[in-house]
Amino acid sequence: SFYIKMDEKDNELFYKDINEEELQNLIHAMSHQKVKANQKWGKILLTQARVKRLIEITETKKNEWTYSDIYLDILYRWYEGDFSRADKDHNAIWNLQSGSIGKATGLLSPIEEKNYINGEE
Repeated sequence: SFYIKMDEKDNELFYKDINEEELQNLIHAMSHQKVKANQKWGKILLTQARVKRLIEITETKKNEWTYSDIYLDILYRWYEGDFSRADKDHNAIWNLQSGSIGKATGLLSPIEEKNYINGEE
């Protein structure tokens, strides 16, 4: 399954020529830091630098990718620090991936998010 340790440095996932499915996986895994869900697969620390990189990639691929407008809507809000719709953002990507288990049911509090980042969830 798609999993990256939180302490791993920025790596090739953010600096190679990724495809649309890989972009969905990255957004999905980063969203888990912000949302409540009964199951979560994939964990990547959500940082402004990573979001900026995904914006750059998506902007160059936006005419090729089917759902680039959805990705850019999510990523630009996150870049500005707006996570008020992170649960809806998670579920938009989750639906594109035909998710059946692990729908987001709300947002984590700052303390819950800190616990998630620290591996205590």
